[in-house]
Amino acid sequence: MSSYPDPSITGSATCDLCHYRRPATDAPPLTVRPPTGSRQRQVRLCAPCGEDRPGRRRRELIAEDFSWQSMSRQAHDLADAYTAGRWLPYEDEHRWALGLARTYWTRAALEAALGDPNPYLRAGRLVRVVEPLPRILAVVGAGDRALRPVQALLDTLAVRSARS
Repeated sequence: MSSYPDPSITGSATCDLCHYRRPATDAPPLTVRPPTGSRQRQVRLCAPCGEDRPGRRRRELIAEDFSWQSMSRQAHDLADAYTAGRWLPYEDEHRWALGLARTYWTRAALEAALGDPNPYLRAGRLVRVVEPLPRILAVVGAGDRALRPVQALLDTLAVRSARS
């Protein structure tokens, strides 16, 4: 049995991707194929998830959609923590964010950036937010709206780094 609420029973289902907002009423159902081999099922998404997910042109959720959702949530949480003063990134994270913000994002460029052996960068929280980007870039282009939360976070950190 699925752990997701059945809207016909509960009447208060949430988006099957972000689990925050109610599904859009006019959105067509999508299929999801669980990795364990159990049968596929129908899901519904809220408007923002339906419009911004990397696999939005497909009628099923793909692995990159789940990576995107996690990445977006982490990017928003980290940006909020930074602006509220609850997260103070290492100087190396600021410099790395500046470099990433100025780079044209390709899979190869991001994989090279993620291969940086700097221990302060590896110990920080920012690298975990950026890690899914190469997988997501396999599905979308560098300017795609699915990348906006991470771009906004990097731009915020880069502005502070440029001022230093």
